[in-house]
Amino acid sequence: MPPYIPRKRLRSHSPPPAPEPKTKKQKSQQKKQIAPPRKPTLFDDLDASSTPRSSTKTSLQQIDDSEDSSSTSSLTSLSSADFEDVLLPQSKLSSPSDDDDDDEDIEFEDIPAPPPPAADVAIPTGDLDLTLVRDTRINLAAALGKKGPSKLERKIRIAAHCVHVQLLLWHNALRNAWASDEEVKAVMISHLPARLWEEVERWRRNSGLEILPEERPLPKGKPAVNGKGRGNAAKGREWGDAAKQLEKGAVDMSHGDPLFRLMKVLTAWWRQRFKITAPGLRKQGYMSLERLDRITKAYKQQEGNDQDRFGEKIVGLEGFRKCAQECTGSRDVGAQLFTALLRGLGIEARLVASLQPLGFGWNKLEEAEPEKEEDYTSEDVPEKKTPASVTKPTAPPSRKTPTKAPKSTRSTRHSQKPPGPSSDLESLSDSDDLIISPSPSPPPQTSPTKPKAKQHDTDLDYPHYWTEALSPVANKYLPLDPLVKNIIATNRELIESFEPRGAKADKARQVVSYIIAHNPDGTAKDVTVRYLKRQQLPGRTKGNRLPPEKIPVYDRNGKVARYEQYDWFKRVMNSYVRGRDNLHPLTEADKHEDITDLKPAEREIKPVKEGEETLQYYKQSKEFVLARHLKREEALLPTAKPVKMFIQSKNKKAAGKTVEEEPVYSRKDVVQVKSAETWHKQGRAPKPGEQPLKRVPYRAATTNRRREIAEAEMATGEKVLQGLYSYDQTDWIIPEPIQDGKIPKNEYGNIDLFVPTMCPEGAVHIPYRGAMRVAKRLGVDYAEAVVDFEFGHRMAVPVIQGVVVAEEYYDRMMEELEKDEMERKRKMYLRLSMVMWTIAW
Repeated sequence: MPPYIPRKRLRSHSPPPAPEPKTKKQKSQQKKQIAPPRKPTLFDDLDASSTPRSSTKTSLQQIDDSEDSSSTSSLTSLSSADFEDVLLPQSKLSSPSDDDDDDEDIEFEDIPAPPPPAADVAIPTGDLDLTLVRDTRINLAAALGKKGPSKLERKIRIAAHCVHVQLLLWHNALRNAWASDEEVKAVMISHLPARLWEEVERWRRNSGLEILPEERPLPKGKPAVNGKGRGNAAKGREWGDAAKQLEKGAVDMSHGDPLFRLMKVLTAWWRQRFKITAPGLRKQGYMSLERLDRITKAYKQQEGNDQDRFGEKIVGLEGFRKCAQECTGSRDVGAQLFTALLRGLGIEARLVASLQPLGFGWNKLEEAEPEKEEDYTSEDVPEKKTPASVTKPTAPPSRKTPTKAPKSTRSTRHSQKPPGPSSDLESLSDSDDLIISPSPSPPPQTSPTKPKAKQHDTDLDYPHYWTEALSPVANKYLPLDPLVKNIIATNRELIESFEPRGAKADKARQVVSYIIAHNPDGTAKDVTVRYLKRQQLPGRTKGNRLPPEKIPVYDRNGKVARYEQYDWFKRVMNSYVRGRDNLHPLTEADKHEDITDLKPAEREIKPVKEGEETLQYYKQSKEFVLARHLKREEALLPTAKPVKMFIQSKNKKAAGKTVEEEPVYSRKDVVQVKSAETWHKQGRAPKPGEQPLKRVPYRAATTNRRREIAEAEMATGEKVLQGLYSYDQTDWIIPEPIQDGKIPKNEYGNIDLFVPTMCPEGAVHIPYRGAMRVAKRLGVDYAEAVVDFEFGHRMAVPVIQGVVVAEEYYDRMMEELEKDEMERKRKMYLRLSMVMWTIAW
């Protein structure tokens, strides 16, 4: 390709005079002058769009590049009209004298050859059929920019929480069954060394589980006894060699519970033997649907083999047996295998699981952490070694202080050795004037180090699985965790250390909600109370565990008759607990812990001394109350008198300031108060001349009432208050008797009948459907009975139930209602017969 030459040079008629030779510095500082390309066309853009990405730049991009390059030239002020597009010939004739100068001024540019044109691709023509599938799933993750969750979203999260809890229960029940497998227990027992078998025998002997065989009589002769009185067993102490155990098979509690010593040895051995090679279960939180789809697809593609991303994968009982043989797995599997080991030794051990389900709240901790792009290739790249040429020079050897040999306890002549040649070297090195240049020594041969094992679950400070071993002596369960906490909980402080607390536990989403202990026979039990602080419910389970709720029970009139307690988790556990059938009866250990460790403790009310009361004390007190702590529907009687005065502690220390005292009243002087409208719905009304005990702002439940209150405030310029009355200030509403069979009506054309006493004398209430239609047909005066109000959508809708008519029309009304009911049933049977007849044909 010929070089690009400025077109201005082509217009000159004669070559310029021979310039002075330029230096290399001037040549490098000379700006490049590249001729701009020709004006692009639409066809150039179309051709450029069909080429692959590796082709040359399109005409539009070349125009931008040419504008950038030409802006640095001194010819940018000239317009494009002064130049013309001229194709350069392949070879240019020039005089020999100008060749050298022209070659120096010309700057060549490497232009790649254009690629061959791409094959024409057939463009589809005609209509395109697109199938759009609407995703009907609901995202459980909290949406951004919303004020709060809706009622449906709350129900969905509660349902997700309940399903997750039941799945975790089944998962742990399955792992508990694996821990009771005979082959798994046999494999675990085979790992025990001989020294641990001695401890097992010692535990059995001290626990009285086996009777020792009779000892052989000692051979006659003088016993090898040191000290005075040798051979005189009669004068020896009773716990000496001549003493014998009186009762065989008795429990030895001289050193405490024998189980504690055995567990201490076994946990230390298992902590060294088991290797954590996989992550355990953890709470992830709610994720978006797109993220869940990606994780699901990746799991199917990789078949769940990436344990760092998808967690540990154990395929059936065979995989669990393999973990038992190799003593590897997650820390959850380690706790399960340790439970299997104790069961193999004949100890009744329970597998305890602290469930970590999805929550039903809407705080930040319930959402999953933002997804991070994990770089798996960075771990495989070896570290760069520092080349030998850039290594730092070896520092001169520092002077070392001669270490003295430790003195021997024996004072013999051969204990001191003569000084060897090393002493002379030490004396030479102590001289400051002597400088010894280090001689090059061969590098020490280092054995290749093994790669450091990757650690898992380092951010989880609390275990999710541990073991409870039943002591045959004390008949109590002993909690122990050999891998995470490495504790044997023998007191309340150690037992409460299983409960997750602190900011680090919150960050790792470790919570305490349901702690379940699985027995060897497959049953399970809720032992959450044992591990709570001070054994008080709800404790830290609040917000993580579904509490018991009150379910209203309605009577035949549709009103709430009573409330019943419904505990969802207790109902779920009914399928796992002991005592539900004769196959799994309750044991003495279960009965003992139900009345001791698993019984929730009541909150202790500490007595407060006179004069040391606080504001919080009066707020929770059942005897005294402050006026500031009264609720909206509470008021003091007019006859109430303060029993004492309250001074805050910060005001007691105020020197030179007026101390404000606040009166303290008795709770007996506090009464419930309600508005006149509320009393009217209960069939009562304030007595004439009664003054309200309290005035509070209105609570507008409907749009019309809000509008009325706003208009009243604008008219008066003050806050509209509502009077509240006590029960003693009201009386039953008894309307006047009816006259001439006319039913009194309110402004809406009906009658209020919230209670039976509101029915006027001489009238009767007929609470049946269709009564209004019959009254119209008979021409009887009636009024629709309003028995209640339903509130929704900022509106109050009256609940109408039947009509109120005069007593003399009651029998006739009932006869007509009975006829209408019979006619309705006849038509219904006729309609059903016609339908059956049509089907038969």
